[in-house]
Amino acid sequence: MPTQKQPCLLKYLVRGVRADRQGQQALTAELADMLNHVSAITVLPVVEGFSVELEFDDIKPFTSVSFEPYVAEHVLSDAVRLRCESAANPEIQLLKSRF
Repeated sequence: MPTQKQPCLLKYLVRGVRADRQGQQALTAELADMLNHVSAITVLPVVEGFSVELEFDDIKPFTSVSFEPYVAEHVLSDAVRLRCESAANPEIQLLKSRF
């Protein structure tokens, strides 16, 4: 019996970084490199940062409980640190998660 896919949508607010086109493109490219199973990445500028929306068709081998903290604490924080120019201490806030 095939296992069900577990789709997921995560939306974050990243504050404390410079919201310019170069940072937007660099963050999008870094997330695409780091998340090989992402189906869509939307990075939009907001005041003092970016809105980051990530869509996944399937989160395997993760569970819904472990996936979001992994993305926020490891993937997104590393991508922001590597590719965004800090204006303050970068802050990542989960706005929405749908599994």
